[in-house]
Formats: sequence, C-alpha cells, structure tokens
Amino acid sequence: MKKRKYGDRGSWVPMVLGLLVFAAVAVWMVRGVQEAAEVSDREGLRMAEEAVNRAVVSCYSLEGVYPASYEDLKAKSGLAIDEEKYAVFYDIFASNIRPDVTVIELAEVEP
Repeated sequence: MKKRKYGDRGSWVPMVLGLLVFAAVAVWMVRGVQEAAEVSDREGLRMAEEAVNRAVVSCYSLEGVYPASYEDLKAKSGLAIDEEKYAVFYDIFASNIRPDVTVIELAEVEP
C-alpha cells in the first residue's frame, strides 16, 4: 500500500479557520462592548445636563428667580448629580437672567 504524500494536509486547515473565526468574533464582541460603554457614558452626561437644566427652569418657574449658586439649586430642587463623575459649572449673572450651566465628565484617575 502506497502512502499518500499529503495525507494529513487538510487536517489543520479547518482548525486554523475555526480559530480565525473565533478570534474575529471575539474582537467583534469586545469592540461592541467598548462601543456600548462609550454610548452609555455619553448618555449619562446628556442626562446629567438635562437634569440640571430642568432643575434651573423649575426653580425659576416656582420662585421667579434663578438660584444664586449650584448649592442653592441642589437644596431647592433636590437635584442629585454624581459629583465624583461629573463637574457642574453654574455661572449666574443676575437673578432674572438664565445662568450658564456646563456639565463635564471628570477624567478617571488610575491608581
């Protein structure tokens, strides 16, 4: 009986193709999770900005003046923003002119 010269040639091809498909799916999944985290962070920032702006308008509609400071806004409206994650800049010119409110995401410090 004659031995085939390339008898085991095809045995590694399916294994390599399977590993390549697995690696491609793993990369695709990791990228999807990263993208979902980025979208979640952007949405959290948008919601924080929206909450502060709603509280400003609510205080003005109830009292007729804008709160003098961010601390007053929190006390009067019950606003709860994660201040370890977001910084709120509240700049007021006068009690009857809408304040300039800016919310930014704080950078995470790695240990």
